Amino acid sequence: MSGYQRFSHKSLSQSLVVIALSLLPLWAHSSSSLDYRKQHLNQCGNTYANQQSPQPLSNQPIEIYYLCLNGFAVGYSSLSKTALWSAEYLTRARIEKASELSRVDNFHEESQLPNRLKGYLADYRNVPYDRGHLAPNADMSTLESQYDSFSLANIVPQNPVNNRSTWRDIESRTRYLAIKHNRIYVVTGVAFISNRVKKINNNILVPSHLYKAIYIPSLQQAGVYFAPNDDSQRVEIISLDELAVRIGVDAMPGLSGKVQKTAMTLPIDDYSSTTENKNPKKSEPDNQQILLVLVNLVLTIFEWIISLFKS
Repeated sequence: MSGYQRFSHKSLSQSLVVIALSLLPLWAHSSSSLDYRKQHLNQCGNTYANQQSPQPLSNQPIEIYYLCLNGFAVGYSSLSKTALWSAEYLTRARIEKASELSRVDNFHEESQLPNRLKGYLADYRNVPYDRGHLAPNADMSTLESQYDSFSLANIVPQNPVNNRSTWRDIESRTRYLAIKHNRIYVVTGVAFISNRVKKINNNILVPSHLYKAIYIPSLQQAGVYFAPNDDSQRVEIISLDELAVRIGVDAMPGLSGKVQKTAMTLPIDDYSSTTENKNPKKSEPDNQQILLVLVNLVLTIFEWIISLFKS
């Protein structure tokens, strides 16, 4: 099930207002918008914390197209030709099952989107950006969800260093949290808050920042990884409230004000099984090496004793 949502809210960020004005048209208020959103939540509402999808807070019109895909849900922008966010409900069982699947790249255009809205494979050719997943392939526990994760509706132009290092580590930390706490809710999204928004092949907007918001029900705590889409490898851990101030989106509106106000402590280590140990243990000497050391020690002592007699 998919559909447009049209409504407006007060802006929390002056920079967003400036950008929105420069990027019109976006969204208008309409009574049918709530029906589309309700249909979306009826079909894949369990993907969101307390069945509430992200809420833009800009008072400028923004057009969003909702998609329910296998394993995740998407809020897609007809303006940027990318997802604004992808939402997932991750469990320990899902991550363990996903680890058994081998990655099979299958980037494809999203058939549920009208031609005027969708991004095309050609848009990502000969550009200095990776095709970065919002809902990562490594989270997907079935072949169907793995295939859907390669839909261009789930892809954004991402700096190669950010995608292959910084963001990969954040994704592995998120899976670690799902295994440790059994179930978590995740919203991964983008922001366009730089003074100049870049565009590739005159069609796809390049986000200035990416974020991954995580809510752990058993702890009643949430936090957000927030990083610029560049090669700086900078990452901040902020609260949901702070995220809303910076980018004008309430990523998890179903959570209480208390949970949104405080940023939980999120892991900063790399939990990727494919990443080399950054502090590898020194290799233990084998028995032959130990024997050689002992023989040399005995010879040294023997030579010392002989030298005493000679003196």
